[in-house]
Amino acid sequence: MKCKIIYIGLLISLFTTSGCESWVDGGPPKHGVKTEDIFKDVAGLNAAIAGMYTIATNSSIGMLSVNNGLLADDLVTNVASYEPYETNSLVSNEWTVASVWTTMYAGIYRANAIIKGVEEGDFEDEIKRRALGEAHFMRSLWYFHMVNLFGDAPLITGLDLDKNKLAPRGSVASIYDLIVADLKAAVELLPPNYSVGKIQRVRANKWAATALLARVYLYLGKYSEAESLASDVIEQNGVYKLSSNLNSVFTHGSDETIFAIDVSLSGATYVGSMTIPNPGTTPAIVIHPTLLSLFEAGDKRKIAWIGFSAGQDFLSKFKVRSGSGNEYDVVLRLPEQYLIRAEARAQLENIQGAEDDINKVRQRANVSNVKLTDKNQALLAVEKERRMEYFGEWSHRWFDLKRTGKVNEVIGAIKPETWKSTGIWYPIPSQERKLNVNLTQNDGYE
Repeated sequence: MKCKIIYIGLLISLFTTSGCESWVDGGPPKHGVKTEDIFKDVAGLNAAIAGMYTIATNSSIGMLSVNNGLLADDLVTNVASYEPYETNSLVSNEWTVASVWTTMYAGIYRANAIIKGVEEGDFEDEIKRRALGEAHFMRSLWYFHMVNLFGDAPLITGLDLDKNKLAPRGSVASIYDLIVADLKAAVELLPPNYSVGKIQRVRANKWAATALLARVYLYLGKYSEAESLASDVIEQNGVYKLSSNLNSVFTHGSDETIFAIDVSLSGATYVGSMTIPNPGTTPAIVIHPTLLSLFEAGDKRKIAWIGFSAGQDFLSKFKVRSGSGNEYDVVLRLPEQYLIRAEARAQLENIQGAEDDINKVRQRANVSNVKLTDKNQALLAVEKERRMEYFGEWSHRWFDLKRTGKVNEVIGAIKPETWKSTGIWYPIPSQERKLNVNLTQNDGYE
């Protein structure tokens, strides 16, 4: 883990790590602007909010879609540097794992700083509500990924250096409690429109928080709540629409987008830069054959999202490899809400409702409707659609395999020589355990 300067906002320094301390250890800098000074006016608050979102453009976050696609059965590679992921043989000093940990805790810490600064500051009610809602949303997003990557993890909600630096791992249940509380707060605080962020949809609103909460409830097995919230998002007529042009799904202004990461400063999404080969060359990362076999003839998702170069099929959801482009890294989009509702309805024995939602997504992909007769058939149909719709995006397949209890069966079958059941979690980074003696290690790691 490299020593680094952590900043909030594009122009304002907020916190600087001392030596090579972890971001969990973050505290006030020896030189720079104090937290309370940043939140004296709207300009400082806006800079802090911009810095909170900027965390999501870090390459370690962009890596997740590819790395976890390799852990699962979305992607395959012959590049040696990706081997720990493809063979599910991560170790505790793997630098990409450490980078995910420090980056997400940087995001959590920035959200905590905004929550504290706004609550103690003197802002107009509308500005205060939006800032608090966005901070609660982003903190929940990072904790959702932390708990699904690492399991138990330190539960950091304040800025106290002494408490943070030795915080033990909080339980999965306690982290989910915070995630739910954060998202409920965000739903209440955020406006329903995109008055900030506008057409780009790169700032969270009420429906982004609602969509993520629907996902969280699905993961927690709260199916009635998941169905209800997904319906709330789906029924925002005129705001979100399933796109018939799948080549435009990840572009600026897509009607499917609920929340996206602005990567305009880098010019391309990290996934695009990793997966798109130079013309005529062999791709470094290709589509797993078990995924490729699922697509039916004429499926527009295969046509638009899978490219072909030098005899290999590669991930081409994003079209821009480098330079300027008009694509965003989309975190939340509408098809997931149909599939969340379909799965929830299947679990609630509403088979016809599940069938209707699955077929909405299939019709958009230009494939024939399915006819479902029972709960098990409906759940398998949802699983298949989720895999074809969300391959190579934000760890969906990897998380799905784990939450449904199928990871040992599926990954053990395709990687029998390297798979171990303890591989369901990332290791706790060794550097973090050196800095914090209260951090325990996940089973199966040194």
